[in-house]
Amino acid sequence: MIPVMNPDFAMALVGAEAVVADPLKLPSGRLMAAEPPGHFPAGEVARWAFAETVPPGEYPVEVLRGRGVVIAARVIVRSEPVYEWRPAHVTGQPDWEHCFFPVDGGTASFGSVEVFESLTDPDTIDDLVTDFSFGFGEPYITYADEDRGLNLVGFHLGGDGRFETWIGYTATGEVACFLTDYGNLADPDR
Repeated sequence: MIPVMNPDFAMALVGAEAVVADPLKLPSGRLMAAEPPGHFPAGEVARWAFAETVPPGEYPVEVLRGRGVVIAARVIVRSEPVYEWRPAHVTGQPDWEHCFFPVDGGTASFGSVEVFESLTDPDTIDDLVTDFSFGFGEPYITYADEDRGLNLVGFHLGGDGRFETWIGYTATGEVACFLTDYGNLADPDR
């Protein structure tokens, strides 16, 4: 059985500034959180996608800031209240193991499996680096691959670390959102 965690993100985010970013395109409904460009091996990117999928489409993204720094970011699947939170799991990962991803360049992102797969190409990585360089200082940066109809929404964190993504579920068990905690919201004593 999956252990149910119920951090009080609503309380932890009181007073946070919510910045609406560009919508995220999820052609297959498979989401990833990672430091861009990810540096995943070509053909193996899907191994790092979240096991929980959503219907293909475009989803709103919010960047949440407190005291001028990014403390969380979320992909909103449904605009219903979150009833419970569970840690996100990567495909093939045991249910009891929490999913953290490392950041050592001060930037994190949400993207689809497809956009991270496209970032296994060195020319595409150059385009991403250019887009992110010009967006430094903004609350979010969007990399768009117009030819493939893909995008990636990134956030400058101001620091490095290991970060966890949580899935918020509605009272009926539907996915309401994915939230990555960049500010120790789930465990402020950490």
